[in-house]
Amino acid sequence: MSVSCPRSRPSAQEARGFTLLELLIVLALVSMVAAMVVPRLQGTYDAVARSGDRAEALRQVERLPLIARDRGRAIVIPAGDPAALAQLLSLPGGWQASAVEPMRIEANGLCHGAKLRMAGDGAVETWTLSAPDCSVADAP
Repeated sequence: MSVSCPRSRPSAQEARGFTLLELLIVLALVSMVAAMVVPRLQGTYDAVARSGDRAEALRQVERLPLIARDRGRAIVIPAGDPAALAQLLSLPGGWQASAVEPMRIEANGLCHGAKLRMAGDGAVETWTLSAPDCSVADAP
């Protein structure tokens, strides 16, 4: 013979779930965490966008030998003239390039080496274009 205990019904206090105070504490904690995380996410997004713009500027500069070959004539850029490079490159918004010293890329794409001053995203960098292919590196 089995004896079963009758289940008691939960009291009204046990059955009602969370109290209003508990819900308010959880909402306050979620809000504080979101307030700390969201600005950092925005900073990360901005950093990724800046690095993308820098990478695009780098690709544009590395295309200079191809532009010389496509045109069939040498590219000669005087020192300190951002307008001369702006005619050749489609740099991202806010970026500007100027040759630190006179720059020459032959019609066959041969690069004699040069230094460019790149300004964009609030920073100014000097890039070295190495002979013979105009590969770009940060200048020391």
